[in-house]
Amino acid sequence: MADEFFSQAQAEMRAAELRATARRFGGVAIGAALIALIGVGGWQWQIHRHHQAQAEASRRYFTAIEALQAPQPDATLRAQSEKQNQAILADLASTAPGATRSFSALRLAQLLAQKGDMAGARKAWQGVIDTQDANPSLKALARLLLLNSHINDADVTETRKQLELLAANTGPWRAFAQESLVALDLRADATPKQRDEAHSLLLGLAQSPDAPDGVRQRASILLQTFGGAG
Repeated sequence: MADEFFSQAQAEMRAAELRATARRFGGVAIGAALIALIGVGGWQWQIHRHHQAQAEASRRYFTAIEALQAPQPDATLRAQSEKQNQAILADLASTAPGATRSFSALRLAQLLAQKGDMAGARKAWQGVIDTQDANPSLKALARLLLLNSHINDADVTETRKQLELLAANTGPWRAFAQESLVALDLRADATPKQRDEAHSLLLGLAQSPDAPDGVRQRASILLQTFGGAG
């Protein structure tokens, strides 16, 4: 309501200015002022439509998430709800404005991964990464999740390289990237040097005041497999 009030007030003010200009400068000035007024009005309308689109996308997103999280004992109804809301998330991941698009893609990827559709999940994560105006933190999260999906691949050379880059950054996903490197270093085919690196990373995570509590706890538990925290 406040936005509409101010928009209307500004329109009235510009109309009053236009009338004053017309009386002072005549027909030529009227044409120029009308063009300016039309341009400003069109710009304001585009902003209004953008806000409306954002609000509608957010409403659809949260409605879909709530429906997916709601308990549903009937297997048939649960499957139907998942299918419907997955379609909503897929649509939002392609068309929603702003951060809602990235959030929808991340949620869609999570849903697909849980169903075993890793190809679909990877496509959704890659979509966030490739979106130029996506939030950098969300892009980094999508990259981390995508890399995690490749941890059990036969060749993890590139995966390790990209995780090391994320682990070297000071962003919010640094500790999780380091935890993913630990997972690589504890694979069955890991070398003794890589296991030593895993131990060092775990020590750092367990003692890091910046790491999330869950990461520190998991690091401490894993350290016990090395014969203690030191």
